[in-house]
Amino acid sequence: MNIAIAIFQIVFIVFFSITGAFKLLAHHHMVEEFDKFTYPHWLMRLAGALELVAAAFLILGFWNPSYAALGSSLLTTVMIGACYTNFVKRPAAYGWGTMVILLLCAALAAHFSMLIEFNERVFHLNP
Repeated sequence: MNIAIAIFQIVFIVFFSITGAFKLLAHHHMVEEFDKFTYPHWLMRLAGALELVAAAFLILGFWNPSYAALGSSLLTTVMIGACYTNFVKRPAAYGWGTMVILLLCAALAAHFSMLIEFNERVFHLNP
């Protein structure tokens, strides 16, 4: 199970680092997408910054699960907005693909949150 979680964690780090950098640096494809959705460019940069921060938290999560819980929760929040956009402003197939990523982010957040709670109960750790 831990190997599967680590693989998802690495995949999300890579995926959201790339998409976050593209948004933050205003890659022409991202600018076209946000223009097509009639969203302001500051929102694109905000989403990109949040994705990069979340990816950094996921990296730190290899040493401290609290960071991974925070990073995956942040990604879940960002993906809620992406899901809304893809269901409302695109054909449904895009929305369902985004929904899968959202659910995987939420599952990762739940896993790390439960791991933190387990560690606190078993090892009597109080933050």
